Amino acid sequence: MPVKHPKRIVLAECPTPLVRLERLERELGGAEIWLKRDDLTGLEVSGNKVRKLEYVAADALATGCDTLVTEGTPQSNHCRAAAAVCAKVGLRCHLLLRPEPPDGLPRGNHLLDVLFGAEVSAYSREQYDAERDRIVADVLVRLEAAGHKPRFTPAGASEPLGCWGYIRAAAELADQLHQADVGECDIILPISSGGTYAGMLLGQWIHQLEHWNLWAVPVSDDVVHHTHVIEKLARGAITEFELPTEFDEAGLQFIDGYIGDGYAIPYQAAIDVIRLLARTEAILLDPVYTGKAFCALLDGVREGWLGTRRPAVFIHTGGIFSNFAWPELLVKGIEA
Repeated sequence: MPVKHPKRIVLAECPTPLVRLERLERELGGAEIWLKRDDLTGLEVSGNKVRKLEYVAADALATGCDTLVTEGTPQSNHCRAAAAVCAKVGLRCHLLLRPEPPDGLPRGNHLLDVLFGAEVSAYSREQYDAERDRIVADVLVRLEAAGHKPRFTPAGASEPLGCWGYIRAAAELADQLHQADVGECDIILPISSGGTYAGMLLGQWIHQLEHWNLWAVPVSDDVVHHTHVIEKLARGAITEFELPTEFDEAGLQFIDGYIGDGYAIPYQAAIDVIRLLARTEAILLDPVYTGKAFCALLDGVREGWLGTRRPAVFIHTGGIFSNFAWPELLVKGIEA
């Protein structure tokens, strides 16, 4: 049965490159490691978020909205990408940030939020977690009272419509792996809000990519939480878009243990991985998502279950600007 794709605004520069990390492989003593460079989707290096926002922005414009409202931390890649997308297509952007940005000049992603013209409402993490639904509703009502027509999308644009970004990306990656003569493989990506992993799973099921072993590395929350979120997203997309597949919880695979002290709290092993990939491949990971998830890949290689029996493919979801929020951590111990 043919799959009918919803409307999107083409903003991402696709296909993004698929590269083999040959110098890193030699550093590790032999393993086959590939990297899907979704950090290079364009629109000011907006990473994986722009793939999802292509659909959300198209829906906002088609339904007459003039403002996109979304949520995240001050160093949210999604909020920065949403602000960039809105600036590009002519929508207002209103960000709900938690916790409040630190005092002083904005840094990293939050600096770009400001440059792209986003409006910001900030809350303590405790207040936002306890009152999220009311806060979102109040902001939407306030915008409507001011004469605007807002549309809300949750963190990461992780709603059923946003999943289409990675349903498409799964087909794109499948073509690239086929051209590179890569058959059975392990595919590893970070997970937080869930839309990227849900989309990849749906793409895997729809396109019958049974030779993929798709792994998600949580960088926030626990596996029980993510299982619930992925089920809700996937079932929602299957129902809303009449996708020719069924949800299969047995297809969900996680590599747990890499959150550290919490979401958006860097730790030393992730910093070391960022330095390693920069030094060997001139590729930059970030301390919130990809640095932590790549730790899982490296541990799997060193333990012998990733990259040896079959190739390992890492999906680089972007996040370079987060590095500029923690310069002291990244350069600590490096001799000038």
